[in-house]
Amino acid sequence: MLASFTDAGLEGFRLKKKQQIIKGVPRMTATHERESYWVFRGLTTTLDAGEALVLVSRDPARTNAALRVWANLLPVDVGQVQRPQRGLLVSAPQSRWVRELSVEQSIRMIAGIYGVPDNAIDALVAPVASTADVESVLHRPLEDFSKKLRYQIAFAVAIHADSDVVMFDHTTVVGSGDFRKQCLDRALAMRDGGKGLVVTTTKPQIALHLGTKAVILRGKRADQVGVAEAAEFLIRDKVKGRKRSRRRDEDDDDDSGIGF
Repeated sequence: MLASFTDAGLEGFRLKKKQQIIKGVPRMTATHERESYWVFRGLTTTLDAGEALVLVSRDPARTNAALRVWANLLPVDVGQVQRPQRGLLVSAPQSRWVRELSVEQSIRMIAGIYGVPDNAIDALVAPVASTADVESVLHRPLEDFSKKLRYQIAFAVAIHADSDVVMFDHTTVVGSGDFRKQCLDRALAMRDGGKGLVVTTTKPQIALHLGTKAVILRGKRADQVGVAEAAEFLIRDKVKGRKRSRRRDEDDDDDSGIGF
């Protein structure tokens, strides 16, 4: 087993406007108070080599928080967690990460931010450049190209990094054109090659083609489901439309996704 959650929960806090009674009339004041809520709770799941766990939710904060717990960036408040020994969390690289850097320097910077050890980065440059199709432009400033090239580099780092678990958060995209079309096959190759994958997605086809198991994260509970049920949840959620507001005490469902 590469990683697991056992009845795990993470508590968060948000600001809520105070209510005050003025002459018998409730009014919202300009002051705020902190209110606690469950980002997720009751999460029990495992990840083994060759599996792809799909996390879905109407609120990307819930799925992203679960990934960050496994990436050792957040603790849990209740339950137990077994983190992967060599986990890699992939999110969309920001422009400020690589400002004024060349393409080669950007490969090194993104790999370092994703947690690749310094002594492994040199050996990573050539295969990442080949996969991202940037071998001929390593010397040029990354700002000469569109942001999609950053995404291709980030995905290529995920493919070649020495990790046993690769986690894609909801901001992850993988470039465009021919490169994008090949990415699902590359992700399947990672899974079939023995890596564990964790994917947050809003796309039913990704859940069906890539996933081997799924979890729907809600505020006070987490349901282990099959990938077909997770895909149905995503289709149903897309038809209903995303809720832009909700009651604070509502035990809601959630949503998110990688763009292959």
